[in-house]
Amino acid sequence: MPGETSQQIKILIVDDDRDIADILVDIVSNKERAVDVCYDGVDAVKSIRNSVYDLFIVDLIMPGVDGLDVLKYAKKSNPDALVIIITGYASLETAVTAIKEGAYDYIRKPWKLEEIKIVVENAVDKIKLHRENSELLKRLQDAYRELVVLKAKKNGEDKIEKINFFSSKMPNLHYLYNHSSPSSSYVDELQALSSLRDSGTLTASEFKAFKSHLLKMIT
Repeated sequence: MPGETSQQIKILIVDDDRDIADILVDIVSNKERAVDVCYDGVDAVKSIRNSVYDLFIVDLIMPGVDGLDVLKYAKKSNPDALVIIITGYASLETAVTAIKEGAYDYIRKPWKLEEIKIVVENAVDKIKLHRENSELLKRLQDAYRELVVLKAKKNGEDKIEKINFFSSKMPNLHYLYNHSSPSSSYVDELQALSSLRDSGTLTASEFKAFKSHLLKMIT
């Protein structure tokens, strides 16, 4: 989409009813979002192959490649993508199947303008939160790497590249998002996070976010 930026939420609307599809484009579009539209499932699959989308709004019943097919292609292309299914009353059971296949939510026809807005806003908020968490984790990983390098230099180690950046002596950052990690690591990780905060590498809000996540995993 012309003029789009990497910070925008990329949305693909798929509906074989052109009038409805165009109305949806008008409803969800704003300067923070880059919105594309396809009028059948085949074109949607082509768009998915050529671009990465954050959010999909897909009509469930379409000829040829239907909404379930688009859902599967969408999740394969970007597992973190959110898919909102639009369905008629007669296809409600299939919509529930779509949820089981990974759809974020579904909207029943005839839908209301405010309902569409609320569901889309909630999805966009979730996407933004995921981006913020990913960026926060990346910053912590970078800070951790810097600390290991400094530690190696202090100890007079010449071959820093041989250091295990996720050693048992330092906070294993992947544990923050891995529920199978051993509980004995949490105390060390919390102490390491505290050190990062005290040194000014982590802000108070960043430290609070990671500490909260660690405590949730313990309990």
